[in-house]
Amino acid sequence: MKYAIILLAGTSLMASAAMATNADAIWYGGHIITVDAKASTAEAVAVKNGLLVAVGKQADVEKAERGPATAMNDLKGKVMAPGFIDGHSHFSFALDMADQANASAPPVGPGSSPAAIVAALKQFATARNVPAGQLIVGYGYDETQMQGGQPLSRDILDAAFPNNPVYVIHVSGHGAVLNSLAFAKYGISAATPTPAGGIIQRKPGSMEPSGLVMETGYLPVFLAKTPPTPDELVKQLKFAQDMYASAGITTAQDGATHTNDLANFQKFAAAKLLYLDLVSYAFFLELDPIMKANPPASWGKYGNNFKLGGCKIVSDGSPQAKTAAFTTPYLTGGPTGQVNWKGELSATQDQFNTAMKLCYDNGLQVLVHVNGDAAVDAALSAHEYAAAGSLGKDRRTVLVHSQFARLDQLDKYVPYKIIPSMFTEHTFFFGDVHVANRGKTQAYFESPIKTAIGMKLQPTNHTDFNVAPINQLWTIWTAVNRTSRTGVVIGPEERITPYQALQAITINGAHQYGEEASKGSIETGKRADLVILDANPLTVGHDKIKDIKVVQTIKDGKAIYTAP
Repeated sequence: MKYAIILLAGTSLMASAAMATNADAIWYGGHIITVDAKASTAEAVAVKNGLLVAVGKQADVEKAERGPATAMNDLKGKVMAPGFIDGHSHFSFALDMADQANASAPPVGPGSSPAAIVAALKQFATARNVPAGQLIVGYGYDETQMQGGQPLSRDILDAAFPNNPVYVIHVSGHGAVLNSLAFAKYGISAATPTPAGGIIQRKPGSMEPSGLVMETGYLPVFLAKTPPTPDELVKQLKFAQDMYASAGITTAQDGATHTNDLANFQKFAAAKLLYLDLVSYAFFLELDPIMKANPPASWGKYGNNFKLGGCKIVSDGSPQAKTAAFTTPYLTGGPTGQVNWKGELSATQDQFNTAMKLCYDNGLQVLVHVNGDAAVDAALSAHEYAAAGSLGKDRRTVLVHSQFARLDQLDKYVPYKIIPSMFTEHTFFFGDVHVANRGKTQAYFESPIKTAIGMKLQPTNHTDFNVAPINQLWTIWTAVNRTSRTGVVIGPEERITPYQALQAITINGAHQYGEEASKGSIETGKRADLVILDANPLTVGHDKIKDIKVVQTIKDGKAIYTAP
């Protein structure tokens, strides 16, 4: 009897050990796009402890990994792909949006006219019971989409909101339209000089601000945000993470992190509140205090789903707002009627050089915002200065947007090992505007992603959220179709295949972050970051890609979003 008990106990231990090696979950019964080096597909995947432990034929995966406790998840014909990797956005903006009115132009919001924007602001203020004297903020104002061409102005906002400071953030994120109480709140008046690299629109024949401030002219507003309470922060974080997860994103970016935002992100991580991976890039004008508080040796390492990834330099503004820096003039003049206007750099070349060298010398990745070709020239010059003697070292330097990079500039990206992160959503939202402002030839070479792929530059693609919707299927759709609001194809030669567009937001995104060994494709040993879609972007009609919905988002093997 004693030996029988020992034998039974041994058998039980062996069974427990066998169960311990079984997968936690298996997905099967759908179309699994692996985005691996062979562009293969699979019938099933198995996940254990947040990692992919088997990928292949369903019978083989089940034989190797299925056990009594394995959850079997039938995709029922739906499509699984690697979790989407955010090439560039502003996660901190998503936190703010929890307490802002949507003033975006259709199809993103109702803001097709000043009257529609005022209505949206009033509806927001009523729903939130905003008292007199309290600030009201909207986002997404796009002057190029105003019916009849009438812009939103200080006077319009004054008439609608005589008792509240109000400002509406420009769709570029680089400016806002303020009313009189907001101008007083932020200390901007007729006596305020227009700062270098900035725009303060004035009333005709007067120095009185008319409403719109851009670039460095907007900094007093941007930097004076009232800090939310701890409870408000937690609510904002949930709002932001849910938004990204609902778009299928498993790795998010904060593309220009200020000191206060970084402190909040670190608090979130310490409290284990992050269920997405969040990568933060320190804003270049605040590098000294950020590096003093965070020694460079600590950067580039995740802790509770957060890492300080590197530095962010901003070289110019936005092409749709005519603040991007070009080597040739805008065809339509400047934002305040300037003649022979080429836009301006955001800082001096010396400032760019110094910031780039500081980051390179400390072994930190650098992202540089560049829209106009003059900004690209400045970024390349800064790289040449900071990387003298090792121009081709693989630093994963990213020129974000690269929207109007010339071919001769892309030629330099190759030996310098610079990654272009393209912005093809612009072809829909602002393509018609770019044709008017820059001419057909230059506009059609906007975000030249096919050329970059042909040069083996491994480009990523992004939304610059909240400039454009965080919807990743729109990112794929715009890269494949490049159709403007009016139905014009903006650069047909730069259209790419759906598979290439998917690579740009999965495996290429992982490469941009230096995480290609653990993310970006569905392969054994990688993290189980996955997205389930209701249709296959590789096989539906190209124009239908934008209509595909995210069914579920899975991070490290656990569902973080399930569609209602």
